[in-house]
Amino acid sequence: MSAMSASENSNGSGPPSRPPRPPQEPRSLGDHGRQIHHDADALAVSARDATDGVQRYVTAQVEQRPLTTLGVAAGVGYVLGGGLSPRLTALLIAAAARVATAYAVRELGTRILQGGSGDLSTRAPEDTLGAAKERS
Repeated sequence: MSAMSASENSNGSGPPSRPPRPPQEPRSLGDHGRQIHHDADALAVSARDATDGVQRYVTAQVEQRPLTTLGVAAGVGYVLGGGLSPRLTALLIAAAARVATAYAVRELGTRILQGGSGDLSTRAPEDTLGAAKERS
């Protein structure tokens, strides 16, 4: 048979137990304060870096896509502000949809008419639509 250690004999079968760790010395209140100050400084540096990155991103977006950025800012403000009543929200969305549809139809009509005749490209969209109605 193999020789067993005293720790294996004392608790039966299984791995030997580890010796107990020496107790850690209690840290002073000053040590805790210094550690908290160090951690707060590291957090402040990380927050400053993150806000600088966000600021650079937003600035680039405003320069490249000003209307999109304005729309996103308005949407975020709307949501954070709690929105409007559902009836007023539906009214605003319907009005915006009508304006967008009118703009899209106008642009589509202008492009169709410009594709049919080269001389129509110098006229205002209202004139080209009027000329198309006269021809039909």
